[in-house]
Amino acid sequence: MTNIPKKFGKRLQELRKMRNLTQSQLAELVELEVMTISRIENGTQYPKPENLEKFSKVLKMSIKDFFDFDHYKMRKELVQELNDIISASSIKDLQFYKKVICSHIESKQS
Repeated sequence: MTNIPKKFGKRLQELRKMRNLTQSQLAELVELEVMTISRIENGTQYPKPENLEKFSKVLKMSIKDFFDFDHYKMRKELVQELNDIISASSIKDLQFYKKVICSHIESKQS
């Protein structure tokens, strides 16, 4: 995903949902039309600078946080990065990573 407006829209949607807000509620809080929020979240419209500031205040995030897209990497990229880490790790580190991963999986199943 290299399209900045699409990435921004996805990030805005993610942050909005983290705050348990609907598009309508966010639109009201930032004084925009619901359709504008929808277009921004779909990546077909980019917010004006003054609206970036409104989003920042309402969602209690810094503007730079809206451009944090690292977690949108594709599965293939993430697997490759993990393989690189594993390949360069000592046996002690590998044992630790395994414990962390297993612990995380167990906590999700509880």
